[in-house]
Amino acid sequence: FILITSLFFLWGFAHNLDPILIPHLKRSFTLTTTQSTLVDSAVFIAYFIMALPAGFIIKKYGYKIGIIAGLLLFAAGSFLFIPAANTQQYNFFLVALFIIACGLTILETAANPYASSLGPVETSTQRLNFSQSFNGLAAALAPIIGARIILTKGYADADLNTMSETA
Repeated sequence: FILITSLFFLWGFAHNLDPILIPHLKRSFTLTTTQSTLVDSAVFIAYFIMALPAGFIIKKYGYKIGIIAGLLLFAAGSFLFIPAANTQQYNFFLVALFIIACGLTILETAANPYASSLGPVETSTQRLNFSQSFNGLAAALAPIIGARIILTKGYADADLNTMSETA
């Protein structure tokens, strides 16, 4: 149950880093406002595309395999940020975010009913509400932590402004 509850925190944290990431990508790649909204669009398109496949995965293989598949996709998308940063290609960042969101879709689809089923039926709602409260905690902490970590250490405004010129 603790591991499942930590997943609620994980995806809440990941989703709430996007608003911090958008202005940095906008500045680094000199994007228009329309182009920068593709960051959120990539995430929500992934949710739209992966919702039914996530359900099929969980129905066929079970909650645990669904959670593992979601974590593997999430990890793959996260690791794609390294080559995306090295190549300085905005589309690469969008693909990485899309893959992360595909993993999160599977995680969310599996974790909600799995948290409910991990104990007596009469307390399933309480377990689910408790787990989901960690999503809210992550939503509060992600902007605070993310603002201190994402593209802030060692970069002056002049450095950030020249990132797109070196690509």
